Amino acid sequence: MDFSNQRTAQITCLQKNLSAIRKIAGWTAAQLGERIGVTKQTISNLENGKTPMTLTQYIAIRTVIDFEIQTNKENMVLPQVVDILLNRDEEYTDEEREKISERVKTIAATASGGIQGAALAAVSAGLLGGVLGAPFLAIGGIAAGSAWLSKILKDKKK
Repeated sequence: MDFSNQRTAQITCLQKNLSAIRKIAGWTAAQLGERIGVTKQTISNLENGKTPMTLTQYIAIRTVIDFEIQTNKENMVLPQVVDILLNRDEEYTDEEREKISERVKTIAATASGGIQGAALAAVSAGLLGGVLGAPFLAIGGIAAGSAWLSKILKDKKK
């Protein structure tokens, strides 16, 4: 996959999973919008696929997600979900991606219902462990920090 296609795939992946990631982070659309300087309607349009996500929006959203992961250690599920959905997406088959996405939506609905912390982590492990196997349980978060930024902005000459 060439650089342009890879970048587009990463942006599309975040857009497709934005609603679930936002809910797992514990944010409303308005709160995420405020964090990146856009309206609630813009977030809604991104989540519903009404407007395509721009590279600038991708970078802004990934940055606030990374900040949340670094500063909110009580949310054990967010770093795992971000790692699986956004950092390791290319490791999975289309069928695995679809199963993961559906299960993450269930986790997001659980988080929206007020389940947090260890209880949400247990739900997450139960749902994703079945798809990903035992190694999922050992994932501690995003090992590379902001490696995604260099990956999406990398020089084409490589």
